[in-house]
Amino acid sequence: MGGLPSWLLKDGTIKLRTMDTAYIQAVDRWMAVLLPKIKPLLYSNGGPIISVQVENEYGSYDACDHDYIRYLKNLFENAWGEDAVVLFTTDGPGNKMLQCGSLQGLYTTVDFGPGGDGTSQFNWMRKFQPHGPLVNSEFYPGWFDHWGMNHSKVAADKVTFTLDKMLAAGASVNMYMFEGGTNFGYWSGANSGYNPQTTSYDYDAPLTEAGDPTDKLMAIRSVIKKV
Repeated sequence: MGGLPSWLLKDGTIKLRTMDTAYIQAVDRWMAVLLPKIKPLLYSNGGPIISVQVENEYGSYDACDHDYIRYLKNLFENAWGEDAVVLFTTDGPGNKMLQCGSLQGLYTTVDFGPGGDGTSQFNWMRKFQPHGPLVNSEFYPGWFDHWGMNHSKVAADKVTFTLDKMLAAGASVNMYMFEGGTNFGYWSGANSGYNPQTTSYDYDAPLTEAGDPTDKLMAIRSVIKKV
């Protein structure tokens, strides 16, 4: 379940991340508390928040319910105003993922990790978002761990190569994760086929789970200095 509370499954019939009545009622209750707390922190109100993602990689979820994404868009806009902040989506660079995850009126971005120069991934973004800045909203400098498997490692030179190419193309890049963390209790979640993730979310990130700098951080900093 990750960030969704397990009690949503109590009745056994709820359809998560859709316009299912029970799910939307839970969304409404949560957003009625959350969104007013965020409003004064928006950039348009003098705060640091310049953009807000309305859903996460929805195109990788089976539902493909555009009415649900539209409902979230309207929910945010009704709470904050239509032009208060840039609302966006992020999905993997592929046709099905972007078709189901994007929506007119929301800025479409992509997410991907190191291993190339980003050209093919950004070309997918351009098919659904013809104008505006190129954005990799989840650039993966590491990866998460599953129980029973070895700790994931991503080489620093692969990370810096792709990062350098993206920045040279004028793209905006958000690193996920820049610092590792810890998921306590049952909040760590799982991937399809039920592959549970570990409590540690160290992620082989530039900053460790304890917040310590790594050689990868220094390599990334050297790339960013060139911009």
